[in-house]
Formats: sequence, structure tokens, C-alpha cells
Amino acid sequence: MSPGLDRPLRIIQAAAFPFPSAQGSQVFVRGMARALGRRGHEVTVVCYGHGEGEADPEYRVVRTPRIPGYHNLRAGPDWIKPGLDLALAAKIASIPADIVHAHNYEAPIAAYMAKRFTGTPIVYSAHNTMREELPTYFGGRIKKGLARRAGSLLDRAVPRIAAHAVALADETKETLHALGCQHVSTVGPGVDFAELEDVRPVQLPEGPWVVYAGNPDAYQDLPVLIEAMRQLDGVGLLMVSASPLDEWSAMGLPKFKAVQTSDFSEVKRLIAAADVAAIPRAVCSGFPIKLLNSLGLGVPTVVAEGSARGLPGEVVFPNGDAAAMARAIHGLISDPEGRLELGSRARLHVKRACTWDARAAELEAIYARVVQH
Repeated sequence: MSPGLDRPLRIIQAAAFPFPSAQGSQVFVRGMARALGRRGHEVTVVCYGHGEGEADPEYRVVRTPRIPGYHNLRAGPDWIKPGLDLALAAKIASIPADIVHAHNYEAPIAAYMAKRFTGTPIVYSAHNTMREELPTYFGGRIKKGLARRAGSLLDRAVPRIAAHAVALADETKETLHALGCQHVSTVGPGVDFAELEDVRPVQLPEGPWVVYAGNPDAYQDLPVLIEAMRQLDGVGLLMVSASPLDEWSAMGLPKFKAVQTSDFSEVKRLIAAADVAAIPRAVCSGFPIKLLNSLGLGVPTVVAEGSARGLPGEVVFPNGDAAAMARAIHGLISDPEGRLELGSRARLHVKRACTWDARAAELEAIYARVVQH
């Protein structure tokens, strides 16, 4: 336990989304909750009333009331979520805690409403900025412009309600300082490396194969990947997501396979079966957790400049440049020996430097400072 802590903490992980689920923020919260639980803390994930899969024994889950017929797993605004966020605030206020660690944007607002009754300090994790993400959920120049302005207002207001902000990357730390956050630390995501060992790849049709594993939302810049794949004769694209992939199946790629699953065991086997992983997202103020998964499985990953994090195993291309992405993929596929060596270095780095147990110790030190303040 970190210096300054003489007892385990009661920690709420406030998550304004379905949980568990195979999407990035949900995977982040699950890994954090498990690791903090292993360190002896009493961890409660407070989330929406639905999800996919089972929770873990290291933490407990408290849900908002389930809405009949509502099963949305996708990110982004809808008409139901404001009611769910009010219910989330009520749940947070009902649970005695030393710290509320709130994620994304709706959860810190809910935590702030609860704080008026409980006084519990808030730690905020910035998974993104709203100026960056909110416009991707709207079509048309006017709507996108209004969404960008609304996102900027949220960026200036929400992070400052926390006693301490946690950035996933140093660039985001600088952004949060500029937005007026006085206390900011960088703590990246991690992996439970034991989950990435002894993974048996699925049997794919004759390759080579490029894999994209993640949600298909607009901010992922998947059209860049599709255009790159059109330039690669004989190379297949494997898309894996918990969300439907019908739109991408209809793109007409000659060699394409879509798998809809939220089973992480199956996702790992599919990633491990590919020759190369791909992340085309150009703007990412957080940290793409899919990057750690692919590198931890020893699969070199072609990454847009905006999502790159300087890790061994990344091959970086300029944002939005499909031709450059295609060249990077081709370079890896045409050099099997170099690709395997790059994948081995990537896997070793993730094992040594990117585990959730190491991240949990960093978070614990932040919690200790906030509790003592």
C-alpha cells in the first residue's frame, strides 16, 4: 500500500456506460477495478443497468435500474442517458466512499451532483476531449459546429470539478492543465498480462490478414482503413467488434471477415491469428487500449499518428493517409522475419512496463494525496 495510506480505501469507480462490455472505456474500468481490488481496496463499480458478460470477484457492481428494451452498448448521446445519469448520481450518493473515480464526462457530472450530499472527493479520468469526440456523432456542418462548441464548453467545465485529474497520455495532461486543472497526473491503461498468455489463435482462411478490433464509431476513422485495404491485393481484413458490422461488410472488399462478439477470449484468439493489427484513428486524446492488447499478443500494429504512443511494435503513418497506411501494412506483410521480431519486442515491453498492477500502484498514490488533502 502507498505511503500515507494506513487502511484500504472505499473506492467508487463511476462509469456512465453499460458494464461490462468489450469497448475501450469499459475494459479500462474493469482492469483498474480488478487491480485495485487485488491491492485490498473495497471497489464498487457504479454503472448503467445493462452490460454484456460477467463481472469479476475483485469488485462489486451497483447498477442503475434497468430500462426495459434499452440495450444500447454504443458510445454517444441518446434520449435515455440523461435519466440514467440522474439515477447514477443517486446510486453514487447512496454508497459510503473515500474516493469517487469518475470516467469520461457524464460520470463526473453525476459524481459532482452526489458530492453535494456526501462531500466525497472526485478523481477524474480523461478518456477523451468532447471537442474532439462530440462532433463525430452528428452529420452536417452546422450540427458538427454546434457540437464542437458544446464540447469545448464541457471541456472547460467538467475536468475542473475534480480534486485531481488523471490523463492517459502526456499530451492530454498538457490539455487538462490548459483547461484549468491544477492537479493532473498521467497514468496510462494497462493489461493483465496473464490474460494474454497461452492464447490459441483461431484458424483463419489463408492469409495474410489485417485485424481491426474495436467499436465502429465515426471517430475511429475506419474509411481510411477500408481505402488502404483496397490497395492491398490478396490481403484480408478481419473486423471484430461487440457492435454490428453490417455497414463494413457491405463495403465490397474482396477478402473480408466480420465477427461480432463481446467475448474477450474470442477477441484475443482472433487478434492473435492476424499478421498485422490496424488503428486508423487520427485524433485520440486518450489511449487506445486495443493497442496494448495487439502489442501484448505480439501482433505489430499500424497506427495513425494521432493514436501512436511511442511503443515498440508500432508502425506509424500520417493521419488520414490511406496510401501510407497501405504501404506500412505491405512492408510488414512482406517481411515475415522482421514482423515476428517486432512483435516479440512489443510483447516483452507490454509485459515489463504496461501491467495493471503497476498502474494500480500509481493510482493508489494519487488517491492517498487526495484523501490527505
